Amino acid sequence: MSSPTTRDRTCDQCSFRKVKCDRKYPCGKCQSLSFACSYDKPRRKKGPTGKRIGQIRSETTTPSLRQLTPVTPPEESPSPKDTVELAYFTSDPRAPLSLICPQPPPDPVFNVSSFSVSSYLPVAPYLSASAQSISTDLSLLQPSASSVAWPALATDEEIKSLINAYFSRIEKFLPVISKPTFLARLHAQEHTRNVHFGALVLTMCAFTLLQPVMKQDSSENNDNRVYKERMQTAQSMMAAAVSMRDSDAAFAENPSLDSVLMSFFLFSCFFNCQMHHAAWFRLQEAVTLAEIMGLQGKRDGWKEILTDEEREQRTRVYWVLAVTERAYALQRHHSLVRTSPSPCKPASVLAPNLFFSLSATGLDTMVELYKVVDADLIDCWNGRCATVDGSCTKMSAERAASMHKLVAEAYDHDAINPGGTLDETQRADLAISQQWLHNRLWQLCLSHGVLIVDPTTSADQRELSLTYACDIARRTIHICRSLSMESMEVHGIGIMEKLYDIASSVVGLISCFPWIEGQRNRELLPSDREILNQYIAVLATFRGGQHPYLVPLMTEITGLPPVA
Repeated sequence: MSSPTTRDRTCDQCSFRKVKCDRKYPCGKCQSLSFACSYDKPRRKKGPTGKRIGQIRSETTTPSLRQLTPVTPPEESPSPKDTVELAYFTSDPRAPLSLICPQPPPDPVFNVSSFSVSSYLPVAPYLSASAQSISTDLSLLQPSASSVAWPALATDEEIKSLINAYFSRIEKFLPVISKPTFLARLHAQEHTRNVHFGALVLTMCAFTLLQPVMKQDSSENNDNRVYKERMQTAQSMMAAAVSMRDSDAAFAENPSLDSVLMSFFLFSCFFNCQMHHAAWFRLQEAVTLAEIMGLQGKRDGWKEILTDEEREQRTRVYWVLAVTERAYALQRHHSLVRTSPSPCKPASVLAPNLFFSLSATGLDTMVELYKVVDADLIDCWNGRCATVDGSCTKMSAERAASMHKLVAEAYDHDAINPGGTLDETQRADLAISQQWLHNRLWQLCLSHGVLIVDPTTSADQRELSLTYACDIARRTIHICRSLSMESMEVHGIGIMEKLYDIASSVVGLISCFPWIEGQRNRELLPSDREILNQYIAVLATFRGGQHPYLVPLMTEITGLPPVA
């Protein structure tokens, strides 16, 4: 065996540790610590001493990006450029440790904060083009199968029970998931291996927990303990779902339908928790992911490469998002920057006899209802009208009457249900949403000064009359009396907010125009104030009155002036 060769500088390992080197090959320090000694690193200025034995040992044993033939150490020190390229593509442990770009070690499950950009990027600024392409490989940002773990928040039986509750109570008015396909994936334990599907399962369970319990499930003595426990479990599931999906830092680069739906169910959860800023953020996230996927049909060929079932599901997800975004923009005065739904109905592009056939008409009708809600209407609603000489150029009495007509023709609650395609839950959502849209249009007309104050307004212009808000409220309470509380409860507190908006408009009208109540009391029974008391009864029955709309409405009605 040849004697060690003395070099003219410190070896790479001792230089990195900032310790004295005997400059042999291999040096004594590297031999004593079982390090692979090398002299390939370019010369650097000396710095303070220190001990970094653990870091050198861990980096030496970390596999490199590509397993190629080991490179033997050169007899002479190569140029800096050659050194960088050799070190980057070699798996030889004697290569300069600071220039090898290793695979990142598995991060702790759901620990986004452990992600470090510096550990994925080579430190040398003069890497070759091929080296840079490897360093920016998005696969480094994706979680490995071994890093996916299922949080111990619920047993398998509890998860299955919540999923079954979703499909039995909620799926009919949110027809966005194929039950057979979803249950097959759940049975195959895919949620324990696929972070996106696992996050979707958690948010679906959280959403089901946050929906109001049925009357027969509530406590007789109004004890909220069970509901608070459900709330806490749901919030834990939401947090775990976010951490699970965010473990794939680049999930938005090529989003899946699971990611879109996960964001949508997160929106629904935050809405039920009355966290409306977070809800709007997640709704916008879902719509943006859907646009990236091309769910609106703008991506060429996507309908041809999918099965009928996949094509139908994607279409329905897009329309549910479109309707929800418009409704929420009206409720919370948000902007609407995307185009309105096209005249093409979802049913016109769907294959027959698929898993959504029962709910096809319900979603189709909901899309028709919300066609009137576009970016112009939202701008007017938010007080950002396009004005000329102080007058809005986009909202006129003629346009308002036309929009009222479109909403009225989209759905007839009194008509015979053809073929029994709509159940009571779907009809409740459609009927109350229709009356709420009439109320929002009335409010818009009131703010734009296009309502007719004359009490002798003809029936042809009834939608533009000042008292039309009272007619809407009377019609809506009649619809509520024809529905069971269970058919309304399943929609969550969103449907109660719509009832509150309708009743509150009547309160505001009577407060500003007291003479209206006296005139209508002579003509109509029950009176408008009695109708308002019926709203109190409905809101008090819903979830035992444990929601944020009962007390404000009672306060408003109590503050009304005495009947003349």
